[in-house]
Amino acid sequence: MDPALIIPPLVLLPPVVIIALVLRYRRTRAEMRYRFLLQLAESGVALPASLPGEATPQHCDRRRALILLAGGIGLSVTLLALPLDYHVGRRLSELWGLGILPVALGLGYLGNWYLTRRGSAHG
Repeated sequence: MDPALIIPPLVLLPPVVIIALVLRYRRTRAEMRYRFLLQLAESGVALPASLPGEATPQHCDRRRALILLAGGIGLSVTLLALPLDYHVGRRLSELWGLGILPVALGLGYLGNWYLTRRGSAHG
């Protein structure tokens, strides 16, 4: 069997499994939270105005921006540093531009965070 057919699925399988486990954990936790709130409502307890619902991070856009910026820069630097050839006469370092997409997305999130913060301070 050709290793080129086996290696890509083996490399992609662990991240997919990890993401599936994290999503399952979050769904289970949300179901437990809503079941608890439903039991409180059925027992006649007056629910507070601020329910213990989903946690909303204060600076979610800033966090996403920093993660994407660091990831994009790291990907570009890693691809530049790798001395591997992927095709006859072609170096893997020629693919450094793949890191530009996460950097651009990170800059967009950072701009959104800045404008949202600035807008909430004025209004």
